[in-house]
Amino acid sequence: MPLDLIFCRHCARSRPNFLATLKRLAATHPEDIRLVELECMAACDDVPAAMIETEYFPRANPREFEQEVLKRLRTVQGVTRE
Repeated sequence: MPLDLIFCRHCARSRPNFLATLKRLAATHPEDIRLVELECMAACDDVPAAMIETEYFPRANPREFEQEVLKRLRTVQGVTRE
Protein backbone atom coordinates (compact mmCIF):
# COMPACT_ATOMS: atom_id res chain seq x y z
CA MET A 1 0.00 0.00 0.00
CA PRO A 2 1.55 3.33 -1.04
CA LEU A 3 2.25 6.14 1.37
CA ASP A 4 -0.12 9.06 0.72
CA LEU A 5 1.43 12.52 0.46
CA ILE A 6 -1.46 14.98 0.56
CA PHE A 7 -1.03 18.59 -0.44
CA CYS A 8 -2.92 21.65 -1.62
CA ARG A 9 -2.56 22.25 -5.34
CA HIS A 10 -2.47 26.04 -5.04
CA CYS A 11 -0.15 26.22 -2.05
CA ALA A 12 2.34 23.76 -3.52
CA ARG A 13 2.46 25.62 -6.82
CA SER A 14 3.26 28.81 -4.96
CA ARG A 15 6.33 27.03 -3.56
CA PRO A 16 8.11 25.47 -6.58
CA ASN A 17 10.88 23.87 -4.49
CA PHE A 18 8.34 22.05 -2.37
CA LEU A 19 6.34 20.89 -5.39
CA ALA A 20 9.54 19.68 -7.07
CA THR A 21 10.40 17.69 -3.94
CA LEU A 22 6.98 16.00 -3.96
CA LYS A 23 7.25 15.13 -7.64
CA ARG A 24 10.79 13.83 -7.25
CA LEU A 25 9.77 11.58 -4.35
CA ALA A 26 6.87 10.16 -6.35
CA ALA A 27 9.04 9.61 -9.43
CA THR A 28 11.80 7.95 -7.42
CA HIS A 29 9.38 5.70 -5.48
CA PRO A 30 6.44 5.14 -7.88
CA GLU A 31 5.26 1.95 -6.16
CA ASP A 32 5.63 3.35 -2.65
CA ILE A 33 4.30 6.93 -2.82
CA ARG A 34 1.00 8.31 -4.03
CA LEU A 35 0.55 12.06 -4.43
CA VAL A 36 -2.91 13.26 -3.46
CA GLU A 37 -3.46 16.76 -4.76
CA LEU A 38 -6.38 18.57 -3.15
CA GLU A 39 -8.04 21.69 -4.42
CA CYS A 40 -7.73 23.23 -0.95
CA MET A 41 -6.58 22.15 2.51
CA ALA A 42 -7.78 25.36 4.21
CA ALA A 43 -4.19 25.87 5.39
CA CYS A 44 -3.28 29.15 3.74
CA ASP A 45 -1.54 30.41 6.89
CA ASP A 46 0.74 27.35 6.88
CA VAL A 47 1.96 27.33 3.26
CA PRO A 48 3.32 24.99 2.16
CA ALA A 49 1.25 22.56 4.18
CA ALA A 50 1.15 18.85 3.53
CA MET A 51 0.20 15.60 5.15
CA ILE A 52 1.86 12.22 5.27
CA GLU A 53 -1.15 9.96 5.64
CA THR A 54 -2.96 11.67 8.54
CA GLU A 55 -0.09 13.66 10.06
CA TYR A 56 -0.14 17.38 9.27
CA PHE A 57 3.06 19.30 8.46
CA PRO A 58 2.57 23.11 8.48
CA ARG A 59 5.13 25.33 6.76
CA ALA A 60 6.88 22.24 5.47
CA ASN A 61 10.55 22.62 4.68
CA PRO A 62 11.23 20.61 1.47
CA ARG A 63 14.40 18.94 2.78
CA GLU A 64 12.94 18.07 6.19
CA PHE A 65 9.70 16.83 4.63
CA GLU A 66 11.65 14.61 2.23
CA GLN A 67 13.69 13.17 5.11
CA GLU A 68 10.50 12.37 7.02
CA VAL A 69 8.96 10.66 3.98
CA LEU A 70 12.09 8.57 3.41
CA LYS A 71 12.20 7.61 7.09
CA ARG A 72 8.60 6.41 6.92
CA LEU A 73 9.27 4.50 3.72
CA ARG A 74 12.17 2.67 5.39
CA THR A 75 9.93 1.85 8.35
CA VAL A 76 7.09 0.58 6.15
CA GLN A 77 9.43 -1.41 3.93
CA GLY A 78 11.16 -2.92 6.97
CA VAL A 79 7.83 -4.06 8.41
CA THR A 80 6.65 -5.33 5.02
CA ARG A 81 9.80 -7.39 4.44
CA GLU A 82 9.78 -9.08 7.83
